[in-house]
Amino acid sequence: MFYRCGHCLVASVVILASGCGQAPVEQIGAEVALVPQISAEVRGKLLEGAITILDRLETYDEDLAVNQVFDRLNQWIHADPVGDAIASSDWKPDRLLDELPEDYRELCTVEKLASSVFDPAYDIVAIRDQRWLADIANTAKGEALDDIDIAIELFRWTIRSLAIRSDPPLLATAGSEGVRWFERGEILLSGRGSAAQRSWIFLELLRQAGLKGVMLGTVGRDGSFRPWIPAVLIGGEAYLFEPTYGIPVPSRVGPGVATVREAASDVNVLTQLDDVSRRYPVGSDDMKSLVVLVVADPQSLSRRMKLLEQNLFGGSAVRLTVNAAALGSLAAEALPKTKAEIAVALWSFPFEVRRRRLVKNGAVMNALSDELRVMNIIVEEKRKVRGMSSGRKTIRPLYAGRLREFRGELKGPEGAKKAYLLARPSDAVVVELTMRYPEVQRETVRRIYEQMKEDATYWLGLVTLSEGDYEIATDYLERMTLLALPNGRWASAARVNLAEVKVQAGNVEGAIKLLREDRSPQRFGSRFCAEQLEADSVPPKTAADSVKN
Repeated sequence: MFYRCGHCLVASVVILASGCGQAPVEQIGAEVALVPQISAEVRGKLLEGAITILDRLETYDEDLAVNQVFDRLNQWIHADPVGDAIASSDWKPDRLLDELPEDYRELCTVEKLASSVFDPAYDIVAIRDQRWLADIANTAKGEALDDIDIAIELFRWTIRSLAIRSDPPLLATAGSEGVRWFERGEILLSGRGSAAQRSWIFLELLRQAGLKGVMLGTVGRDGSFRPWIPAVLIGGEAYLFEPTYGIPVPSRVGPGVATVREAASDVNVLTQLDDVSRRYPVGSDDMKSLVVLVVADPQSLSRRMKLLEQNLFGGSAVRLTVNAAALGSLAAEALPKTKAEIAVALWSFPFEVRRRRLVKNGAVMNALSDELRVMNIIVEEKRKVRGMSSGRKTIRPLYAGRLREFRGELKGPEGAKKAYLLARPSDAVVVELTMRYPEVQRETVRRIYEQMKEDATYWLGLVTLSEGDYEIATDYLERMTLLALPNGRWASAARVNLAEVKVQAGNVEGAIKLLREDRSPQRFGSRFCAEQLEADSVPPKTAADSVKN
């Protein structure tokens, strides 16, 4: 087995960040020339070929793959054999764009949204990211059938898979602090996210699962909209899922998830989330001034994405667009006040991410490189069939592992677990690898290989947890992560997920101890869960007990 650095590992910014090695296109140029009319069969093959590449992106050279997808999609959209589908489409700009803050107007001009030219950077990345989200939604929901149960499973996947960070904040404006302004696919690959990023991913997963969700916000003293919490719209109700606490807000009228209407009528729904050190930042009085914030971005509001979405079927089907105005109207009907009293707007967070990326902020790109540079390490593996060597195969193990995990392909020689194991070189191998570099680079290279190994170890813990293999999950999360690196990048997340392992294995006391030790931004949710576990583990008093007392 041979490890090497891919794409100038030490010196370069990771190429996964912005369209697989190409600088983001800031402005779409002139329309591409129309290609000659071709048969529907050939046109279908162009589209099928483009989507096939994105389905198995880890097996391709990404620069070539992006170019091929870009070329095929543009040939497909301009080679309509039965008429001008572009001109005849019923697309029109979403009316919520009229209220978009000035900082983001240039991202969503009618000219850009109506263009029939696919952008080689952000369009292709958006399609790729939604493909990954569709795969996750399909596997993460498990055996759940009811909408609320599906939502709970998707939320559980989001919280388990995205270790909590505080950067970037929920309130996204040009003046917001933070550097981790990542696109959706980058968040998924990194396995770490803030409350805002967890919310974004969760709401996108809902969309891919055919469910509807929005961000809810409150109105600040200055009249600004302040994002608060994701809400899932089911049966005319809006169910609340707390991204920082990492839990669905519990209902007070029985088992299940609280709705906005319940939170507005019962102060205890939100005060139950109070901690001894602080009050929950939103109260029932805030329910009087709720706003609906719809999740969308320039790609999901464009005409070309609508045309593409309408032509994807079966296993290739993926939701690429959002009818923001209609979704906002539906959400307003699920809130306590009358529909006319509810403000509806686009959530600024995805647009602020795009704005930050277009200005090419050095701090943002450095943060992205720190997170994802390990995805470019290449492993050359000897393959054997029936004891005989069958040649060599090169993969980027962490990248391949993540994509296979998204698809639910965990076991076997082509599974996520095998890829993650390949990303765990021995200490001796790491030393040998670093010696191949000039002395001034060796420490940087060593840290990168150590990070790859840490990431793979932690993700093996999550994979085995999802499989119900609690003994192996404990080994990865406790011995090889939490105890080996108590202050490491995954320590807090390992502690919380290890608590889940212990609950599943019947060690409730051990789980409570771990949850109370949490010091991450999720600590208030961890303490809440510890209290719930403790209350559930105390047997109810019997009549005989009362007499004795």
